[in-house]
Amino acid sequence: MSRTLLPTRTAITQFAAALTLAVCAMHGSTALAQDKVLTVGNPFAPLSMDPSLSGNGRAGTHLLPAYEPLVRVRADGSFEPALATKWELSPDSRQATFTLRQGARFSDGEAVDAAAVKKSVEYWRGKKGSPFAVNLAAVTSIDVLDPSRVRFTLSAPNPAFVNLFEAYWLSGDIISPKALANPDSLAKETFGAGPYKLDPAATVTGKTYTYVPNPHYYDKSRIKWDKIVLSVFEDQNSAIQAMKAGQLKLLVSDPVTGFANRDKLAKNMRMVTDPVQWTGLIIADRAGVVNPALKDVRVRQAINYAIDRKLISKALLGDFAQPTDQLQGKGFLGHDPANEAKYPFDPAKAKALLAEAGYGNGLDLKLAYVNNTLSRTMAQVLASQFKKVGINATLNELQGFGAMLAAAANKQFDTLLFNSNSGVPNLARFQTLAPKGSLNFYGSEDPTLSKLMDEAANVPLPQSEEAWKKVYARVVDLAWFAPIAATDTVYFATDDVKTPKIGQSVIIDLINVVPSK
Repeated sequence: MSRTLLPTRTAITQFAAALTLAVCAMHGSTALAQDKVLTVGNPFAPLSMDPSLSGNGRAGTHLLPAYEPLVRVRADGSFEPALATKWELSPDSRQATFTLRQGARFSDGEAVDAAAVKKSVEYWRGKKGSPFAVNLAAVTSIDVLDPSRVRFTLSAPNPAFVNLFEAYWLSGDIISPKALANPDSLAKETFGAGPYKLDPAATVTGKTYTYVPNPHYYDKSRIKWDKIVLSVFEDQNSAIQAMKAGQLKLLVSDPVTGFANRDKLAKNMRMVTDPVQWTGLIIADRAGVVNPALKDVRVRQAINYAIDRKLISKALLGDFAQPTDQLQGKGFLGHDPANEAKYPFDPAKAKALLAEAGYGNGLDLKLAYVNNTLSRTMAQVLASQFKKVGINATLNELQGFGAMLAAAANKQFDTLLFNSNSGVPNLARFQTLAPKGSLNFYGSEDPTLSKLMDEAANVPLPQSEEAWKKVYARVVDLAWFAPIAATDTVYFATDDVKTPKIGQSVIIDLINVVPSK
């Protein structure tokens, strides 16, 4: 006897979403168009809706509507108030005091006060598996001075400590105490004090995330949209077509897609770009745990000499990149033009170094990358260039950042093609260079580098340029990375929206994307 299978709720939701988009494309006018809806495409599926387990930067775009930081960063690098209206860093950079906004509430109605901020940050610090807990490792105490003031005390100076509480670094995504009493709830809903909150009923995990206004948001004038709908597009070509069909107003993209489409944009489309990123190879297994060859600095340097950065940048990235040997791009603290001469394209030098290290007959690499247009393209090009000097790179495509972290934990790769951002080095070091950093998968540590970082971190930011140059020069000499290019972060936008300049804020905060009319 046959049975009739009823569609699941997820299937119904997916069908409804597809039908809505199809009608949009055919008629250019739907309920979505009648309401003020900000439609956003993103190549990154969220690792988690729990901010402490999420990716940051563009990979944290899904958190931006719902979680209000303590401060925001303008394009010129200065701070503007958010949940905090005032902040003060002690002269020795070992204490930071924040004064909170009166009347702010979380989306569940709970008050945002100093006790709530303390509880949220303590959750971050104690969260096992959080890639950013290391950022707060120097915090020795969090003191509630009164309901509107909270003070952080550090074991070591951090002149950039306030930056930790802006949207990019996630620690500033303050979470409601009520939610923290049941942390599992954070995976399914949002409990921030931002202008919007997630609508779980209109959300398909890994595909589409819908946000509606937070009725408790402290500044109703900044809620410009009836809804924000964020859709995941791992394939950027599909995303561009969706934008041309009127299905997206904003697209988080990459320089490969930007360069390929710059002369093919629809009349109502534009690109918003700024040079704030880098793309290249993280040579993860620097101690030779899985691949003994990588313990030898000559092998890591050979990998650098084998890359034709100028050709890759020109052919794939065009005006949206400059070849580079270092992590900090021009205009960012620690960038040093002298580093650009360290690894010119020199296949003969690469072969010679491999031979000196005992790998003249060839070297095998397990090169992983997260499936997105930029990394997939770069990985294939790198493998081709490596082959010419005797390096055989076996490519491993990982489906999302969750798969990347799992593969790293199981030591399934020795190198990773990745793209990240330049930034304030006092904080960037926690991600890329510190032994427990989220991108330091094998816990690499170099005593000289650690000493240089500690020295640089003790210098006030305005006077620390030379100290950080020494840090990044050491990184280049160690060849822990094989950067390819300093790249633009790239967004596509339609004429339906106004967007801010990116600059030192590194990302476009969705609260600053407003209707053009």
